Amino acid sequence: MEREIVTGARSWCRAACVTVLIGFVLSGVDVLEATEGHTYKVKGIVVAVTVNQTPPLIVVNTPISPKNHMTVGATVTSQTKIVRGEKRITLHAIKVGDTVWLTYMKTTNGLYARTIKVK
Repeated sequence: MEREIVTGARSWCRAACVTVLIGFVLSGVDVLEATEGHTYKVKGIVVAVTVNQTPPLIVVNTPISPKNHMTVGATVTSQTKIVRGEKRITLHAIKVGDTVWLTYMKTTNGLYARTIKVK
């Protein structure tokens, strides 16, 4: 009986923690908060590219620990420098599954891609 109570308490605690994290995400509070106006660089795998959407976006999954990853979605503008090696390419040339280095800036209007280097 005592074991059932402990197991039930652990389950309740896990559910409460997940609920709080979901609340943070839905409320707009960044769990891994970036400082506005700073530039960040991540290496990861492209999971989406929206070239037919305005504004176009690139979405990259990057590992933050062996079992966790972070997803970064950034707006691509005409000022975004996109290269493969030394050659400039267009956003259309990037495919899901490509490995990229994404340099982006956080602003009050969202995340903006500064450079995308395709491996």
